[in-house]
Amino acid sequence: MLEKLMYSMLRGNIKTKIYLWAILILGVGAALLIVTAFVLGLPMFGLGGVGLGLLGLIVSQSVSLKDLQKQKKKKTAPKKKSGNQTQGDAHSSAKKEQQPQSEESGKENTRKEKERAKAQYLASMDAKKLKKLLKEHQVNQIHVKVMIDSFPAQNLEQVPAFMWKTDTMLHFMLLSGKAVEFEVPLENIKNILLVKNVPADPDADYKSFQYTTYITKMFRPYLPEYFEVTNQGKLEFKKNTFRIEPGIYLTNTSVANLRRVLLPGVAFVVDDQVVASRRFNEYFKEVYRSSLLCKNNVITLDEYKEHITQNLDAMLDGPVPATEFANTLSALNKYHLIQKSMVAVYYQKYRERNRNGGNVK
Repeated sequence: MLEKLMYSMLRGNIKTKIYLWAILILGVGAALLIVTAFVLGLPMFGLGGVGLGLLGLIVSQSVSLKDLQKQKKKKTAPKKKSGNQTQGDAHSSAKKEQQPQSEESGKENTRKEKERAKAQYLASMDAKKLKKLLKEHQVNQIHVKVMIDSFPAQNLEQVPAFMWKTDTMLHFMLLSGKAVEFEVPLENIKNILLVKNVPADPDADYKSFQYTTYITKMFRPYLPEYFEVTNQGKLEFKKNTFRIEPGIYLTNTSVANLRRVLLPGVAFVVDDQVVASRRFNEYFKEVYRSSLLCKNNVITLDEYKEHITQNLDAMLDGPVPATEFANTLSALNKYHLIQKSMVAVYYQKYRERNRNGGNVK
């Protein structure tokens, strides 16, 4: 009880503190006056002490500590919600939680419907229908088959397409639930950009091509090539795509046709740490770009070897200092872009051309 009183005197609300401290002061004052009257023999002090004592008694009986504590609890107690309010809040909270799930579910259903329509459309296509379709859309005789991995601006993904070129335009005819045609000005296509390590799911991607039809057999060679990478000890599937304006992403197996037949003069571009690095000169970077084209089946191994020879010969003929020449050959070998035997051959060629200019170190 004493601990509760002390706590209320020190930590209670204002009214509780005033009540308790008033009783204490009146009580102590009464006691001091009575003791003083007794010691000094002054009756007036005794009467004053008795008066203070009576006043303290009156104050203590006017309000109880229990009542004050109840009043405090009443003020600080949280407001209870009515049954309807609680149900309404619970419903609102549940609705907020369900809304993202509903949106996600709706998107998934839409995607499945599109995929189903695409599969049915491709299954219905035969040689006669395709021939008629190509004629209706005036597809050029010099055309190529490609697979569009995605085209976000048109909300398209994983769609087979025919491509052909006229004087000023690159034309597309897509087979996605229906035949869709669009064109891109050739002047807008400045380069072909390699986009590396795109997340992939071989089991979920290209569902329409899990069935054998006239069209799927025709376009199956242009499905993407997948590879595995380790991310924090977990295996993940990736793929490489190639981007042309206006944001059309093609599978790596489609670009050989595009580059060889339709866009032979368009530069191939890769934006990564190797190309951005200042450690390597342009001769190294050109061989590196060619190696990526070879790995992605855009050029053949023989074409890659030819590109290597062309670049090393150009470096041999160019004004390249001995140290830079040696470092470039060493780096090409280190990154497995050329064999060690080729390093020795070009070391020797450089020495023979620069006998009077010093040896390669």
